[in-house]
Amino acid sequence: MNQTQTGPPLVRRAGEPDTDELARMLTGLTELSRYFRFQTAIGSPPRSALLLRMLCPAGAAFVATRGPAIVGHAMWAWAPGEATAELAAVIAEDDQRRGLGIRMLSIAAADAIAAGATHFLFVVSAANERSLRMVRRRWPDATVDRDGALLSFVAPARLPDQPEERADVVHEQTGCLECGEVPAAGELRPMDDSVPAV
Repeated sequence: MNQTQTGPPLVRRAGEPDTDELARMLTGLTELSRYFRFQTAIGSPPRSALLLRMLCPAGAAFVATRGPAIVGHAMWAWAPGEATAELAAVIAEDDQRRGLGIRMLSIAAADAIAAGATHFLFVVSAANERSLRMVRRRWPDATVDRDGALLSFVAPARLPDQPEERADVVHEQTGCLECGEVPAAGELRPMDDSVPAV
């Protein structure tokens, strides 16, 4: 574990004041991580228009912080299709494969369900094997379409660790954030599946 990782990150809603720290986190990603998340070059530092779309989407955005530093970002935004929310997340290099991405996706998914989403959309590079495994494992009933190097998965809206949406679980995931920050998890551990790089 990196010595700066003293405890689990805190997750909270994101906003414009997070622009500089999010830019710092994105700049610290490897080229491959940036490509898997954005499917294109984003610049270094990333353009302010991109950062604003990530922090203030047509849905909601969340950041995981350790001290003042942002170590993760997740969001959902309305996508084409009836009540379809696109989910996406990106995690700082030192915090990848430890469960933070799944935790953040769960929070974003719960918030999207609470807002009325009935389906989720994930757009994943065909080369991103860890994210493909994660989507297939956690949303096994998703349908998939291919467009060149991208795979688009559409799944019924439910939390990644629940067989169906349950109001009490959705409330637990979203209600805690109304009061501010929540721990990302009791214990983060190495994981085989990573965040969907959408």
